[in-house]
Amino acid sequence: MSPSTPIRLVALDLDGTLLDSQSQISPRTRQAIADAVAHGVVVLPATGRPLSNLPPVVAQLTGIRYAITSNGAAVWDLGADPMGAVYSRYCNAAEHTTSEPTALIRCPMPVELAREVFALYMEYPGALSIFSDGRTYRDLVSMERFGKRFARRTGSTEARQPNDGRFTVVRDLTEWMSRHAHEVEKFCMFFDTPEQAQAALPRFRALPGTEVVQGAADNIEVTARGVDKGTALLALADMLGIPREATAAIGDSENDRAMLARAGVAAVMANALPEIRALGDIVSTCDNDHDGVAELFERLGL
Repeated sequence: MSPSTPIRLVALDLDGTLLDSQSQISPRTRQAIADAVAHGVVVLPATGRPLSNLPPVVAQLTGIRYAITSNGAAVWDLGADPMGAVYSRYCNAAEHTTSEPTALIRCPMPVELAREVFALYMEYPGALSIFSDGRTYRDLVSMERFGKRFARRTGSTEARQPNDGRFTVVRDLTEWMSRHAHEVEKFCMFFDTPEQAQAALPRFRALPGTEVVQGAADNIEVTARGVDKGTALLALADMLGIPREATAAIGDSENDRAMLARAGVAAVMANALPEIRALGDIVSTCDNDHDGVAELFERLGL
């Protein structure tokens, strides 16, 4: 497939899409991105992660300047030093050379909604992260639970990164919420089992004013209503003067649904969930471990 309108902007999901199962980006995919950027195409990550969790292998790609983070709750201009912009949101930022990114879009949750969502999360055991101004907040209990989950998980598409300062660990998330509920971009919890997450999912979806998605079977992510990767993609495209039909989104999972639906071209990975593959204008024949993104760039004429 070669679109009738040349593609000028490509939004890339990370886990299960751009990143392989070892959290790396292959030389072929790197070259495909570099070639597209050299021809004036805007290529950017579109992730459920906050800015502090943008993997260095992504921030250091040729030509990366913009990033959609927190499922669209924040869109950043990373400037001339993307890795410095990421480091600016680390808890140990003073140990790095940093640069201050520009928040082009910020969509925090209404304060009372944030409190209601947080209270519901507190009814369940699980590893909770709160994303705010590009940072990842956890408390010691959540860090312990994340550690146990990391040790037991198999077959996950989540990027593997060291705990190198990208998490801001606070004494207690309830205490943090008492002062910062107005600053929440997104909540993200991993439950102890997929069954627990599935049982809780209807209760979160019943909360008025929320967008609720899953990045994995044991995960529930919540932002404010109308906040998603697709809305953010089109808002950024509008800022850059790029029409919808000249945009493409590449993804594989439930939290990519909105951007696949709204982009001019929906390109889906071979390893995507069946219901997500059904959304694709094109679907790769190769998965994220075998240069599926590079294949899709070629088929898009990039």
